[in-house]
Amino acid sequence: MSGEVSGPIGRIFIRVGSEEIDLTGSDSEVEASMTRILKTDTWQSALSKIRKSRDSAIENATKSALEAKIPERGTSFGHLLNTCGIDKTGDIILASIHYLRSVEREADTPPREIRRLISQTGRWTEEEVEKWNLSLYINRMIEGGITGRGRGPLLSFPSGAPKKNRFVILTEAGLDYLEDLSIGE
Repeated sequence: MSGEVSGPIGRIFIRVGSEEIDLTGSDSEVEASMTRILKTDTWQSALSKIRKSRDSAIENATKSALEAKIPERGTSFGHLLNTCGIDKTGDIILASIHYLRSVEREADTPPREIRRLISQTGRWTEEEVEKWNLSLYINRMIEGGITGRGRGPLLSFPSGAPKKNRFVILTEAGLDYLEDLSIGE
């Protein structure tokens, strides 16, 4: 029986344009094939094509969104806040950091960008948001306070990044907390 495979079956399939990488077989066979690909330029060129395709798709999606008059970011973020029932100041700040990091893929989230996003929802004016002490809220979320209900820090600094509030990212506790808010817990 030459068709029989020993060990668990594994598969990795990647298609970029007309290029395909299809690895199927036992775990050890897939791992060996993957190792061979990683040692060649094929893998790097495939990753490069993926990046180019992704960038092109983002550019086309942005263009289509503008042409279709899809709501801008403030409207989208405001809808997200309403849908998930997020209305406390600390929760809004935490959600805005997550939105800027995960949806808009920002590398850092300076307070002015957080304020701008929140005011673009239309629920608060720039003047109202300006009065929020973002640094205090962020620092307390780093320490594990404000809204975490004893979960531990909701925000932390990524390794290697300066210890400035603009670089904070959500911890697992922060993500879990937002998830719980969205389902009403």
